Amino acid sequence: MKEYVEILKSIFDPVAIFLKDEEFVVVVKDEKTVQDAVKKLSETIDDDISLMILSNDEYEKMKDKVLGERLL
Repeated sequence: MKEYVEILKSIFDPVAIFLKDEEFVVVVKDEKTVQDAVKKLSETIDDDISLMILSNDEYEKMKDKVLGERLL
């Protein structure tokens, strides 16, 4: 688990990372690079992981909802 968090941090440069029901929620600063980051992630991790990516604006709107345990 810790390894995945480190990989997500290095690839996405996230504002926050949450884990809920085995799904990672990654909040990114800049949506422009998400597509390249997802491609890099798929090349880095062989395992299947569940991932939701939120922009900072989307995160602000969902802040009141339970996004899971905050890992970063």
